[in-house]
Amino acid sequence: MTEGDVVALRATVKKPKRAKRIFLQRWDVPLYFGNPSWENVRSVKVRKRTTTLPEVATSLNTVRYRIVVTRKHGKPLKSAPVNITVWRWIPLQRFATYSSTTGAVFGQTNINGARYKTWGAATWSNAGSWESRFTPGRNCKAFAGVLGVDDQSEDGSSGTVALTADDVSIYQSPALMPGMSMRIQMPLALPYRFGLRATDTSPDGVDAFPVIGDPALLCTGIA
Repeated sequence: MTEGDVVALRATVKKPKRAKRIFLQRWDVPLYFGNPSWENVRSVKVRKRTTTLPEVATSLNTVRYRIVVTRKHGKPLKSAPVNITVWRWIPLQRFATYSSTTGAVFGQTNINGARYKTWGAATWSNAGSWESRFTPGRNCKAFAGVLGVDDQSEDGSSGTVALTADDVSIYQSPALMPGMSMRIQMPLALPYRFGLRATDTSPDGVDAFPVIGDPALLCTGIA
């Protein structure tokens, strides 16, 4: 599940008339001080045999839950813990590049009149082609971003953006021109390496600066 999704955990009580409350507990590991412990995050009265307990996934990478049922007589009943993998969108800038050409930079720019945090061609660069490569380490299963050219690109200019995974091409954009933007979300097969390439495809003497707005990878297992 993705961070922010609602997970529905179902508790089944064989003899609801003998039970009092159902508690949903989450295993909490303090960041700095204290000992790990089970914390109550939700509880309801037992009214029927099966109860669904919704919870928003917010933990880092893995969240662990269990159900505890208190009874009118006797000790509480505790379920076996269940671990749920949590995926979250991580800005691409969080990943260090292991290879990058001159003029391929992170920054902020306008695409089709909207302001974004971007990766792509710097407006001071006339390289014509820009590339950066990253190592997500088989922890990421999707990429998302807004494709376009920097609004400072000249009239009549165009550019493209391409994606690679483990040195294999997985996406090539159509021609991107000033005044347009295109949002994409591409599935990934947990690549070890991931790369971006921006290319100026304008006629001679005309400059375009292809960029990706708000680039991010959907990952788990990353601190």
